[in-house]
Amino acid sequence: MDILGLTTTALGLQDVSIEKVSYDPKTLSATIQVRQCRESAKCSRCKEPLHGVRQWRKRTLKGITLGALTNVKVIFYQLQGGCGRCVKHRLSHAPFIHPRFKKLTTAFAENAGRLMEEITCEATARLVHYDSKPLWSLDQWRMRKMKSIWKPADQKLRLKHMSADEVHMRTIKPKKREDRWKREEWERKFITNLVCYNHSKVIANAAGRDARSLKKCLMQLSEPQRLMIEYLAVDMHDPFIKAATKLCPNADIAVDRFHLAEAMNRRFDEVRKTELTKAREAKDIFQEGMLAPSRRFVLMERNRELSKSDQKMLDRMREENKNIHNAMLIVEYFHVLLDKKTVTEFRKSLALWKGLVEDSGLEPLKKFSKLVTKYVAYIETYIKSHLTTAVSEGLNNKIKVLKRMGYGYTNEESFMNKILQRCGFLNSNHINTNSWFFEVLA
Repeated sequence: MDILGLTTTALGLQDVSIEKVSYDPKTLSATIQVRQCRESAKCSRCKEPLHGVRQWRKRTLKGITLGALTNVKVIFYQLQGGCGRCVKHRLSHAPFIHPRFKKLTTAFAENAGRLMEEITCEATARLVHYDSKPLWSLDQWRMRKMKSIWKPADQKLRLKHMSADEVHMRTIKPKKREDRWKREEWERKFITNLVCYNHSKVIANAAGRDARSLKKCLMQLSEPQRLMIEYLAVDMHDPFIKAATKLCPNADIAVDRFHLAEAMNRRFDEVRKTELTKAREAKDIFQEGMLAPSRRFVLMERNRELSKSDQKMLDRMREENKNIHNAMLIVEYFHVLLDKKTVTEFRKSLALWKGLVEDSGLEPLKKFSKLVTKYVAYIETYIKSHLTTAVSEGLNNKIKVLKRMGYGYTNEESFMNKILQRCGFLNSNHINTNSWFFEVLA
């Protein structure tokens, strides 16, 4: 292959001859003039060979970066000739012109698309020297195109361990306030993501955070795939549990440990607030300081590393306030419960823990004990599988970064597709788009 052939291939051009090349070393820009080969000209409609040349149509295309030349313009002379089958004069077929964005070469569109998989449209626009608005449209078109190609039901995925969790999308302020004295209720929009632990990817997603949302996610899987699921981790959200139980009959539902600990800490904090109020009424300065909101994590933190002076103060606090002492014991023992290796050990320890809660007489902890009783079957599944929503929470952090980079999203479909692109399989790393540098079928 000669240097001209290598250049046309690098630009993603086919069946053309280079007539003129000019470049500006100051701006690192180049203009390449090419003309379509007559011998290989085919009808753009029926792909039959064209006869004769009626005219040459001049087109200006945005070309892919060529080495150090970051701004490349392609002047393309496209042949128009007679087609025997169509009995009309047709433009010749040019596969390197993007079928949706006529001012771009397919090579430039694919290069920019791959950049937008990793960074924002604005950042890509600065790198490739192009307007960000058509690049945003290109990114949306590309994601929809990939979504029509890659479907979870058609893939061979390892779906034994799954989790479902929601992520916040946006909060909408009401347009009109009906009652000036009534508190405004802002609408919060969520996206439900179905995550595969074996791949650490978002498999499917849907708008909302109810049973219907998770059903939409699970219905994107085939029936054999849903039957393949052995464990599915969720938070203590009854609609998710209901949908998962119905569509995944072979799956054991596990309640996430983090959400259990979070609910436990909220109840402990209620006890702390009550005791803080009592200390203020009694004007007990020591207990006021130890029960202050800024020190609540010291009381609840597990495996805390304290200095000797702080440990002495904490021991004194436990001696002077029996309710806090009992609450701390109950919290600590609840974590011991969740560390059990077998369900039998868990059940024995759970009975003892419930006895401690009843003997303490603390109403917030009694309410939490009822919550544990409600979800005990799902907690036992966690003991068996030790499956949590940790991967989902990690992906949620990545999604929140994505949302901040885009300065928020208002379009649900765009946000969901972007999640699948950044945190799922909807990208060139998992879908082979190498041919898109030379031709993209509409």
